[in-house]
Amino acid sequence: MEKTSDGYGSMTIAVTYTGKEEKQQAYLDWLRSFEPECELTVVAYDQNDSSLIDSVDGLVLTGGGDVDPAFYGGDPSNVLLKGVDQRRDEFEMSLLDKAQSRRIPILGICRGLQVVNVFLGGTLYVDFPSAGFQQHSPSLEIPDRRHVVNVVDGAYLMEVTGVRTGEVNSFHHQGAEKAGIGLTVSSSSEDGVIESLERENAKGESLLLLVQWHPERMKDRQNPFALNIGRRFMDEIKKKSIH
Repeated sequence: MEKTSDGYGSMTIAVTYTGKEEKQQAYLDWLRSFEPECELTVVAYDQNDSSLIDSVDGLVLTGGGDVDPAFYGGDPSNVLLKGVDQRRDEFEMSLLDKAQSRRIPILGICRGLQVVNVFLGGTLYVDFPSAGFQQHSPSLEIPDRRHVVNVVDGAYLMEVTGVRTGEVNSFHHQGAEKAGIGLTVSSSSEDGVIESLERENAKGESLLLLVQWHPERMKDRQNPFALNIGRRFMDEIKKKSIH
């Protein structure tokens, strides 16, 4: 981050490419709503080298296709898989590895949560509906699905949102089954699905916020599960710049 007279400077944030321009723009617009002058660099395996992470101040891992089950011991031939791209998985895991080493703030959204979880040794449900969880994927009848999440007492997420429960959107058919090494569940849905993960011991560590919902697509912009998450991510980047 290049320092300016305000003591912070111009942020540079790497945002992974979702594969769809309209959805990508939603992430960029949401991030700029917190910091209009921040520089957002969209990154993808076919356009960038993972070494670019050496020059950014934060990383956002976005939504998209399913993580290849080969990375967590699943069945790559499962017919319920959608949009698997192993090259994207490998690229984003490389970004994540370097971002962790540099201790820069990381925000994982939907697929982003799943990539981090798998990278750290966790597993995923290949398909929620077939696993018995019916209230998470959009449908023709319910294209804008929402549900309640309950925050774990004492979780870092509770400090961020300031609430114990709330309503979020839900646009996924995969999700975390077993948490990866060093991660702990910070919230879950009423039917027991993991909705967010965080560092097991977050104190003194760099920010790692992982949520299954899409804060950038929340229609209620003041929802603390969207507004407070974006603010905290930006604040942590600023905080890191003055240390």
